[in-house]
Amino acid sequence: MYDPIVQELVEPSSERRFLGERTQCRYCGVTGAGVFGSRTNAHALPAALGNRTLFALDECKACNARFSIYEDALCKAVGPFLTLGGVRGRNGVRQTGQSRSRSTVRHAIVNGKRQLSVAAQGDANALVDIDKATGQLKLTMPVEGDVFVPRYAYKALMKIGLSMLPGAELPRFCKAIASLADHDAEPHKGPLLVGFSHAYVGNSPPALAGTLLRRRDATAPLPYMIFVLMAGSVCFQIWLRSDDLDEHVPEVGRLGVRFTAQLPKPEGGYLPIAFSDPLQFDWSALTSALQPFEAFELTFDPRTTAASFRPIAR
Repeated sequence: MYDPIVQELVEPSSERRFLGERTQCRYCGVTGAGVFGSRTNAHALPAALGNRTLFALDECKACNARFSIYEDALCKAVGPFLTLGGVRGRNGVRQTGQSRSRSTVRHAIVNGKRQLSVAAQGDANALVDIDKATGQLKLTMPVEGDVFVPRYAYKALMKIGLSMLPGAELPRFCKAIASLADHDAEPHKGPLLVGFSHAYVGNSPPALAGTLLRRRDATAPLPYMIFVLMAGSVCFQIWLRSDDLDEHVPEVGRLGVRFTAQLPKPEGGYLPIAFSDPLQFDWSALTSALQPFEAFELTFDPRTTAASFRPIAR
């Protein structure tokens, strides 16, 4: 149904790479060498999600500053995952919850090892459950986290996808590009759907990958372009709406790409990461909302020391 036309992978060992050319901003059309700043001014994938090496040369300083509000909203939407996963942003690992919140999640490095601390107010009997037969412990951790503007978080994903589009495809996405200039503007009519999946919750692999999938059959009732962003242990997908090639596609549907990553291991070989069936979110709203997950459930087996996290959506 789809062919991958672009894929960009960023890992800690990656060398610096640059997308585009410093001739014209792909978003506002401004020209002139002085409008772009340094070559590392604009990150093609968010720095807050761990990108240190992939940069966009065709994003001017003004657009880069204008778009920062979108990246901030996206990181707030998945803040608990970034904390639990130890994802290092511009200022270290993001901490979840204010000091006076009903719940907080904190990440630290102690003696070279990751350490998580969780504090939650409430009835301990409601938060902790022990299976008397197996001794298995189940801990439910309520999470408040940050509030975010859903439409801004959606635009962050859209902008990343647009930054990776081949130049020949850009004329088909003029409406989406124009909507980035006005923070509150609708990218298109109808819901702004986001498919969200996770592989596991915990020590995230320090890798980012963006993939553009293009429809093979022009007449198929499927989105022309799907953008998938893998960030550690979480994965997003959106319908990157074209101006003229999606008119026959029904509005009702779901984003159901099952994504699997193969990440190189230092000792050789690959680590497969299979992401869950995507949850479906509508991020159309301009009113602030709490991040989409109300709690994380930790299951721990004291006999094997095996543990797993499961996010619980609101």
